[in-house]
Amino acid sequence: MKQRGRKSASQLATAAPVEQIPRVPPPVELSEFEAHVWTSVVNTKPADWFQADTLPLLLSYCKHVSHAATLDREISGFDPKWLRDDDGLKRYKTLTDMRERESRAQTSLARSMRLTQQARVEPKTAGRASAKVTGSRPWES
Repeated sequence: MKQRGRKSASQLATAAPVEQIPRVPPPVELSEFEAHVWTSVVNTKPADWFQADTLPLLLSYCKHVSHAATLDREISGFDPKWLRDDDGLKRYKTLTDMRERESRAQTSLARSMRLTQQARVEPKTAGRASAKVTGSRPWES
């Protein structure tokens, strides 16, 4: 039964034990990079953010991030001279189209799990924050 009224100083000074909720570890089937993405995402949210029903989404998100990184490396290594050839141009278009699909999938999954800034900040708050940014205006310098 709870005590009625104010708590004494000694009662306030006594810390109640806090239940630690373990963070969801990355599945063993993930690559090292994918596991790093998993851990990074999980650590940005409260420990109970990801439930059993959202773990497949997180798994898919990590894989899409990994695939996108692989495509980014391929695109970065693409020699601009290859664009002069039709085959090179076709390959470059294929790579960039694949990268766009990965990016869309990432964005969709991130929104579904409420990982984006859009999910954390109210539009009015974001507008007010951007209005508070100070600095010289280009036409005043």
